[in-house]
Amino acid sequence: MSAKHYPLDIKRVDEDTYILMSKGHHDPHEFMRKAREEGWTWPLRTPVHTWMRAVPSRAPEYNCIYVEAAEGERGAWPATYAYGVYGDDHYQAPVGAQP
Repeated sequence: MSAKHYPLDIKRVDEDTYILMSKGHHDPHEFMRKAREEGWTWPLRTPVHTWMRAVPSRAPEYNCIYVEAAEGERGAWPATYAYGVYGDDHYQAPVGAQP
C-alpha cells in the first residue's frame, strides 16, 4: 500500500500557545519557509514529525481537537508540528537559507 501524499498546508491549531501543524511529514525547513511566508512570525521550535488524530470536541466552539497518536492507530495521520517557544531553544534556519 502506498503512502498518502499530503500537501504542505499549515494551520494554527492552538488556542493560546502558538502551534502550527500540517498533515504529512514535510521537510522542517520547507515547513518554516512557508510558515514565515504566510506571516507566522512568533518564535517556534524546530518542526518535528509525529502522528496525530482528530477527536470530536464536546466544546461547542470546536469541531475537534488534535491529539498525538501512534503510527497505525485508528484514525492516525502523519503530521509536521511546531510549537511556540521562548528563550534560546528556537528554530534556526540553515546557513544561507531563507527562513
